[in-house]
Amino acid sequence: MAYTIVIASRYLIPLFLYLFLSCSIYALFVGDVRKQSGAAALQMVFLFLMQFTAWLTIVIRTQQSKYLLFYAFLQILTLALPVLAWFIYPGISRIVMNHMCMLFSAGLIVLTRLDLTKAIKQLIIAGASVFLIVPWILRKCRFLEKLGWIYAGIGIAALGIVLILGQVTHGSKLSWSIGGITFQPSEFVKLTFVFFLAAVLSEKTGIRQVVAAGIGATAHVLILVLSKDLGSALILFMVYVFLMTISAHQPLYLAGGLVAGAGASLLAYRMFSHVQVRVQAWRDPWSVIDKQGYQIAQALFAMSRGGLFGLGIGKGTPQDIPYVETDFIFSAVIEELGLLFGIGILLTAAVLFVLMIRLAGGLADGFYRNLVVGFAILYLFQTFLTVGGGSKFIPLTGVTLPLVSYGGSSVMTTILMFGVIEGVFVLRYDEELRIEKQRRKKKRQTEETE
Repeated sequence: MAYTIVIASRYLIPLFLYLFLSCSIYALFVGDVRKQSGAAALQMVFLFLMQFTAWLTIVIRTQQSKYLLFYAFLQILTLALPVLAWFIYPGISRIVMNHMCMLFSAGLIVLTRLDLTKAIKQLIIAGASVFLIVPWILRKCRFLEKLGWIYAGIGIAALGIVLILGQVTHGSKLSWSIGGITFQPSEFVKLTFVFFLAAVLSEKTGIRQVVAAGIGATAHVLILVLSKDLGSALILFMVYVFLMTISAHQPLYLAGGLVAGAGASLLAYRMFSHVQVRVQAWRDPWSVIDKQGYQIAQALFAMSRGGLFGLGIGKGTPQDIPYVETDFIFSAVIEELGLLFGIGILLTAAVLFVLMIRLAGGLADGFYRNLVVGFAILYLFQTFLTVGGGSKFIPLTGVTLPLVSYGGSSVMTTILMFGVIEGVFVLRYDEELRIEKQRRKKKRQTEETE
């Protein structure tokens, strides 16, 4: 019986993911709120079944009951917490919440199999991310769009501290510690950077706003380059270029940005040795498989072993890939859960992007519209960099896969980002209620007059 469950899990886990996605696609094309709620409720059933199957397989293979306690806390966080959030904020998008939980659960499946201690830490950090408070802050603090340069000042100061006092990791200054707790400020600065751009470009995009946004963006990017955190620098630069292009409705900004980005990439290649190493590993990892190409070669071997349905949880060797839990988590997912599951994860991320863009398209307020668009670009581009680097589509950049990779700062900031997205959903819901209330009041007054 146990053997049958382990074998069946290879097919059941991707099946539940695609049933989950079918509900997402249905919700995208259905305007009725009640039908969307029904799809969201059904999604939670498939999410539960996927988690139950995965952790049952882990317990059977390891014969250790400690995984059951971890599974219980995971269920509370990914199933009970979204329901609680919906009761507190009826206007939130349950579909967005479910997609967050699905991606987080997929990452924890692999992370639990690799290192339970890191999985526990990841779960604790996610639970401490004060997600439920963020929509309340957006609802109460209507002055956020007036703090544009304050966001820039916070971001530049945080990056400056890392540049001066930061710890060097793989040749880059990425983090600093307070009281034994290590932070990666560039992850949090991604949020303040988008807030800064959204505020500066909220009303109009004349030459004054363009120059102001350019000065702030340049300061952020230059400090990151000096810290040799080129992955984060690239992400912020692309967010700036695309948000400027969309806000100003000016394609020339995009063309100029891409040309400038290509030139900066060439300059970085000539200036930084670790960039040259990564480019060499990307161009021909087999010629340097014992050195620079070892990491990407092992990742490609792992993905090739996985096939469509994977080897099964615990049957692969993802630990052979250096830093698999951060830079190459997607390779580990494909090796043990299969290519179909990996594609499903990418589709889950794509639906999240579509939901954010659809939300932005229905917003009249320029600040919140820019905020949502900026976060959508940030999320999609970081996902592309991680998956593209791990699959040898582009050179490795060293950034994490949002919600899936291990990393406290990354997980916390991603959850906070989606907390802001849900807060904007709540604001839109409040505005719709206000308009509906005014319409009913006007109708009632008209009937009384007649």
